[in-house]
Amino acid sequence: MRSPRERRLRLTFAPLGRRHARLYRHARRRHHSGRLAIARGINITAVLSLIGATLCWGTVPPMLKYLARPEFVPDGFTANFVRYPIAALFWLPWLVIGLRNNQVRRLWKAAFIPAACNIVGQTFWSISPYYLNAAMAAFLFQLCSVVSILVAFVVFPDERRLARKPRFWAGTLLAIVGFIVLSIPSLLTGQGGTPLGVLFITLCALCMAFYGVSVRYVLRDGHPLILFSLVAWYTSFALVAMAPAGDPGSVLRLSPGPAILLIISALVGIAFAHGLFYIAVQHLGVAVSYLVLMTTPLISLAVSSVTLGEHFTPVQWAGGILLLAGSTVALHVHTRLREPAIPPPPSQGGIDMPEPG
Repeated sequence: MRSPRERRLRLTFAPLGRRHARLYRHARRRHHSGRLAIARGINITAVLSLIGATLCWGTVPPMLKYLARPEFVPDGFTANFVRYPIAALFWLPWLVIGLRNNQVRRLWKAAFIPAACNIVGQTFWSISPYYLNAAMAAFLFQLCSVVSILVAFVVFPDERRLARKPRFWAGTLLAIVGFIVLSIPSLLTGQGGTPLGVLFITLCALCMAFYGVSVRYVLRDGHPLILFSLVAWYTSFALVAMAPAGDPGSVLRLSPGPAILLIISALVGIAFAHGLFYIAVQHLGVAVSYLVLMTTPLISLAVSSVTLGEHFTPVQWAGGILLLAGSTVALHVHTRLREPAIPPPPSQGGIDMPEPG
């Protein structure tokens, strides 16, 4: 039996002819799913959140590379043991808010899906600095962008509109070319890291591709920070349980400088970056968000050059510029999208029909 809202939708669209049947079916699906459609036009909050997440994730690989020493943080399991609980504690107030307004009650089961992807991805991510240099880890991680874009087009109908825009694919191709230019020189010379490190970061990229898709699928019209507070706590419990595989006791021997840097990496790379990413995904969608995130290697490249003394060729800088240009084109295409024309209500173009009792 149809709800009153669904009857109103049917009465609104039905008198306007077969041409608008598709809009009625889409509205009906939206009514049942509760999923928030990605924003059209310029959403300043979402764009700034996406830029913030990109900057945060771009600065973290050099931090982790610096800490990945036997005298500091000897393994990735120890890094996870400290970093994720700090991020979960940072967002604890939002978890309390979610408990009070019953959003946690709706999200707590579904949050296991992105949490599972995040746990596996975060484990491989934290291990990779011990086998790859910081910039190469950031480069190869961007494989997740290509996978996530394709999966998003399959899962989310509203994101398929981008697939019909040639300029979006031009921007995507430009970004991928930039990614290849950045990555290939180090892979060919063998200076970027070990084959095992490449395997770890590739598995991490695949997990994080499905992580972004699952975040948007689960989030729907919920609050992004409440969902991430749940995911952060689930992930923390799992990573703390894995800590005995490393040397968690080494944290107690850290000097103040590395300890502060470890805390900063947790806040910047997990708490801030993921929270901003959730906001961006909810309003901009998965495809555009991941495509813009492909510019993080350029940030890692700049930070690594200053802090770690890692040297990069002019060709790699050119690849970074191509990445930036491609992601900018894709974001511009997204902001120029317009909602399809909405049929006039029955009083303006159809037949006024009373609401049935």
